[in-house]
Amino acid sequence: MRATSAVDDLTITAEGYELLRSELETLRTDGRREMSERLRETRADAPPDDNPALFEAFQEQAQLERRIALLETHLLGARIAEPDPDGSAGIGSLLRLRDLETDELVEYALVGAMEANPGQGRVSVDAPVGRALIAATSGDVVTVACPNATRRFEVLSVETLAPSRKKAA
Repeated sequence: MRATSAVDDLTITAEGYELLRSELETLRTDGRREMSERLRETRADAPPDDNPALFEAFQEQAQLERRIALLETHLLGARIAEPDPDGSAGIGSLLRLRDLETDELVEYALVGAMEANPGQGRVSVDAPVGRALIAATSGDVVTVACPNATRRFEVLSVETLAPSRKKAA
């Protein structure tokens, strides 16, 4: 799971791959069906020459198709990250940290750029925090250069992300 930007743009966790695949399937089916219905309704509202809502719907359709194409490209070239055998942090690792300044405990999942969501604790290995945590092991102290300050964290544990379990319908 060694991090290099050119490779990690297409490196993803198994969970992230499944989430993107699911989004793609939803957009291909429900998204396209809903867009088709919206275009049909909008066309009926006014003549095409004088129908700003139709123009807006066409723009939304183009945006939908761009997202579908982007997901297809990403998934086609995606590589599922494998855990490092030595237990060091990489894509697919869950790290528990202690902020050495505030004593606050935080938890970050290191993920590829395609699946990053900092609000949910999913940090890209290309982000400053992610770069600082790559190859860290339990007991390490890492320094993160943030825009307003430098922060130091003690790595309390490094685990492999467990795949999410979806409840059966």
